[in-house]
Amino acid sequence: MYQHPTCKPMYKTTLAHDPEGILGSLTAVLTVYSGVVAGHMVVMLKSSRGSTIGALSVLSVVTLVIGLILCKGTITGGWVPINKNLWSISFVMITSASAYFLLGLMYLLIDFLHLWCGSPFNSAGKNPLFLYVGSYIVYSYFPFNWQTAQTHAALMLQSLVGTICWLLVGLYLDYKKKYFKI
Repeated sequence: MYQHPTCKPMYKTTLAHDPEGILGSLTAVLTVYSGVVAGHMVVMLKSSRGSTIGALSVLSVVTLVIGLILCKGTITGGWVPINKNLWSISFVMITSASAYFLLGLMYLLIDFLHLWCGSPFNSAGKNPLFLYVGSYIVYSYFPFNWQTAQTHAALMLQSLVGTICWLLVGLYLDYKKKYFKI
């Protein structure tokens, strides 16, 4: 049990919470199911590319509307506020909407219009275990991490720089044809 959860100020509570309790597990299952639905749409509608893009667009709009209704269009208000720590249902719906939208956009650009080949992400995808373990091992070293203000913009910049560095590592390994597998 977390004695000092970061959602404490939002809910003005003195109670600790268990982020991996039954409610957190149910919303995690819903997140996984959301991914299964997206994968099912892509596989079942692959012969009709326009239908795939349309289905993903509809899923994106529907889950976004459900999420916005639950939180009444605010971050801290509504019946179910958006809260990543508690993995609230509104958080799941809004992140699922953005995932459906991005998947549809990538499907449109890569598979439908052939405007982009997916690089550099496909190079990073060829060595996922190496990049994951590497990021865990050298997380506290520059250029992946440095002392910065604890603001969203500064932390976003730090995360973006770290991600770009690991994409470059993935590109280099792909260029050298070095692939690490178990």
